[in-house]
Amino acid sequence: MNITLKADDFTNLFDVWMGWGQDWKTQQDRFDKGISYEWKNAYWFEVSYSNLILAREYLKHVGHSFEITNDEAGGWVILTDYDYAVGVQ
Repeated sequence: MNITLKADDFTNLFDVWMGWGQDWKTQQDRFDKGISYEWKNAYWFEVSYSNLILAREYLKHVGHSFEITNDEAGGWVILTDYDYAVGVQ
């Protein structure tokens, strides 16, 4: 099955968005070791792993790099420079 997701679809997949960067190093024990703090955005998927998979595939489709990590405070996080408010550039 081939599913094409759009930017609006991506916006409805994640539970929480926050800016990402060096400031998050103070909470590094929450995340997988070795993650980068150079990304600009973090998208949390606290409830649905399937939403994480769909969001990951959307980012691949539009050609945006990303990294996935677990968050001990809850769920999974996609780190990327993709900005949902701007869309694909």
